[in-house]
Amino acid sequence: MQTQLADFVLRITFKGDLLSTNVATRRTELLVHLDNAPTATTVIADLSNAKVVDSQGLNLLIALLRETERRKLKFRVENPNPEIRRMFTLLNLNARFGLVTPV
Repeated sequence: MQTQLADFVLRITFKGDLLSTNVATRRTELLVHLDNAPTATTVIADLSNAKVVDSQGLNLLIALLRETERRKLKFRVENPNPEIRRMFTLLNLNARFGLVTPV
């Protein structure tokens, strides 16, 4: 996982898939990154390197959404591949994740 804080935006780029095998570690890392970016007003979860998000990975993203809401931060997901975007659409998460429907 790589993070970058610029202009009050914390961009979290996941390196690889979000799977049940790595969610526990990533959850801890996410909280540390949020704590280390107190000036952030927006959090972006960049999924450009993820090919698969399983149910536990989805729970991680939802937990990140809830944590950012709790901290009064804006949240959005960027760059999901078409299959992940389709899953978000089927689960009616596009709006919650700040995804704009492509034209």
